[in-house]
Amino acid sequence: MILESIRREHGYMYRILGILEHELEELKIENPINYSLVKEIVDYLSVFADENHHPKENLLYQYYLDNFGYTEQVSKLLNDHSSLSEFTSAFSETVDMILNDAVIPQDIFITHLEAFICRVKTHLEMEDREVLPFLDKALASDDWQKLEVLWNGDKNDPLFGDTIADKYKQLAQRLKLMLKESI
Repeated sequence: MILESIRREHGYMYRILGILEHELEELKIENPINYSLVKEIVDYLSVFADENHHPKENLLYQYYLDNFGYTEQVSKLLNDHSSLSEFTSAFSETVDMILNDAVIPQDIFITHLEAFICRVKTHLEMEDREVLPFLDKALASDDWQKLEVLWNGDKNDPLFGDTIADKYKQLAQRLKLMLKESI
């Protein structure tokens, strides 16, 4: 079901943001970090969100607005996806500059990384705490069935799906290591 799929994907994103938070803490104590890992995370969040996750949420949000009327929070989240995509793209360019040996002061990068983590988490938390529970209650089972028909199915997740894309191998290894450490 669409709602369960969205919630599962949010769980994946929170796990990935946890890695970014760890990298941020390392930077703050002036330890080196793996910028290519940061790039993989930002790329995954950008590509997967733009190609699969946000279109699914947009379908849900637009369906609600079309069939039940305007709700500020739902409308805000629908519009927030495009600005979040632009924000992610801008942060990705900053990471690319570092990987291409541009000199960016560490304090400036820390500020950008903090802003990126905060922006993504704020968006996810608004969806998880307010809008998704609201929609879960507001939509009837026949609405959810209509949405399932309208949604053409999830694409293979290049990190958490059956096959891990080569460009996310490092990130997948880091996630496995985190899982082992938490056991």
